[in-house]
Amino acid sequence: MYQTMKYVQKGLGVLLLFAMGLILFSCGDKTVDYTSKLKLTNDFAGKEFVKDGIGEVTLYEKVDGDTAWFLSGNTEVKIRFTSVDTPESTGQIEAWGKAASNFTGNILDNAETIVLEASDGKKAEVDTTGSRYMAFVWYRMDEQSEFRNLNLELVQNGFSKSKVTEGSKYQDDFNAAATQAMKQKLHVWSSEKDPDYDDSNGVELTIKDVYENAENYLGRRVNFEAVVARVDNNYAYVQNEVDGTTYGMLVYLGYDAMLPYAFRRGYKLRVHGFVQVYNGMYQISGCMYDLFEEGSTSSKYAKYVRVLAKDQEVTPIEVTAETLKDQKIRTLVTISDLEVSSIYTSDDFVVDTIAQQMTITCLSPKGDVQLRTSALYDQGNPVTEEFFRNKSMESVTGIVTTYNGKVQILVVAVGDVVFQ
Repeated sequence: MYQTMKYVQKGLGVLLLFAMGLILFSCGDKTVDYTSKLKLTNDFAGKEFVKDGIGEVTLYEKVDGDTAWFLSGNTEVKIRFTSVDTPESTGQIEAWGKAASNFTGNILDNAETIVLEASDGKKAEVDTTGSRYMAFVWYRMDEQSEFRNLNLELVQNGFSKSKVTEGSKYQDDFNAAATQAMKQKLHVWSSEKDPDYDDSNGVELTIKDVYENAENYLGRRVNFEAVVARVDNNYAYVQNEVDGTTYGMLVYLGYDAMLPYAFRRGYKLRVHGFVQVYNGMYQISGCMYDLFEEGSTSSKYAKYVRVLAKDQEVTPIEVTAETLKDQKIRTLVTISDLEVSSIYTSDDFVVDTIAQQMTITCLSPKGDVQLRTSALYDQGNPVTEEFFRNKSMESVTGIVTTYNGKVQILVVAVGDVVFQ
């Protein structure tokens, strides 16, 4: 009997320990809002981010999950969120990238106050590109609320893994939030498919289909044939004739080192990418290219851009001031007999380049024509308004674009301007 009672007591003890373990395990797995626990302790009143390492800003332009432009006073500053790296949703498209971008964008759009804090908490420093400052982004939705750290919130919600380095500011908070998100299998930690990410080999279309029905393919992969008409830094303008009409499309190349080998003027391509919208205009993003597998028909490269032919002739459509408005946007046109009437200049993004972007109003036999220039360089020298002032042009070739409802011709190369 004694022996039996001893085993019973031992069994009850094991059950008790097991039950206590479950309770402790449950407590240990309780979701912690690390973002609420972290406090903004540095004073930002009367300070400016670039000069003081902290300061209040206003949103200028959203980019993706971990990048945005802000106005610090009257200065535009491009910010790369420190200690995070969300999936791509612009140049490249990755699973959970759109969700991360929407999460960040919704917060920045609705925040009552936004404060930037330098990555070391002391001095604003640029990243390896030299064009973006690294910063923590703090926000609050109203004056009664406490500030929340958006960088940490992205990690806590599984939109980014922790990218802190040893000794980084808020290191422990970021690592703890990442561990919790990993245990909960949130977003980038999840084995489930992102419902907003198209992992197919794309829909076979013509450039006309994409042009006329882009909204129906938003976020989806598409394939179509086109010839590269012009390349402008990280953008390529491609076009093709379908049913007697030329249609154009903008392709965002991002900073992929391989894509410039495919997107060259006069190359005929099988374009593969995602239909995206940026600043209200549709474009193709998320393209990939493998120079060493050029011409491969392997299913492995079904999601890659393919070069179909080289040295294709790209003949611009001849237009006048009257017929310009009838052309499809993103197509290559040429116009003759222009006389510069006025020039409006705007410096390009302050830390990117010293070349000037210009809006040039010209007189022509058929009426006024508005030109828009990219940041142009002539033999390595930045082009300024003096290059165009009081000049007469025999011809100008460029891409049809629109700005504030007005049709313009975008000039992307100095060689496309022929002076009289």
